[in-house]
Amino acid sequence: MLKKELLIGLLAMASCYSAVASNYNKNDALSIDKAITQDIDFQFPNDENTYPDISDFEVVNYVTMSNEQGDRRVTVTLTNRSSGNRIFVSEQIMALFANGDRLSPIETKITFKGRETQTLTLSFGNHHYPILKVYTQQ
Repeated sequence: MLKKELLIGLLAMASCYSAVASNYNKNDALSIDKAITQDIDFQFPNDENTYPDISDFEVVNYVTMSNEQGDRRVTVTLTNRSSGNRIFVSEQIMALFANGDRLSPIETKITFKGRETQTLTLSFGNHHYPILKVYTQQ
């Protein structure tokens, strides 16, 4: 009896796995975008005065990623420059896109200890243009 239940369980798991695998599309996979020097100063107009919220977080480095559907993500290393604990929220960082758009990532909230450095992957949703720069404001 136990063998029969085990076999049924394994068959159910296998069918679930194949259903998930069939929903995977290789175009969904993210690729690292071509790296550009991170200290380039772009001069897109900012008529709406769009800036990240002032915070104690500093961008150490980042890597931009995208897929063929236009999903944009960034793996970014941030440092809390304060000696006290801080909560990082999405509005404290922005991405500059190749058409001049400035957007914060999809909602994120992460606690940092004083002087702590963490690497995060942030999603900036779907956008036609690539991300050129990621920045904070102290």
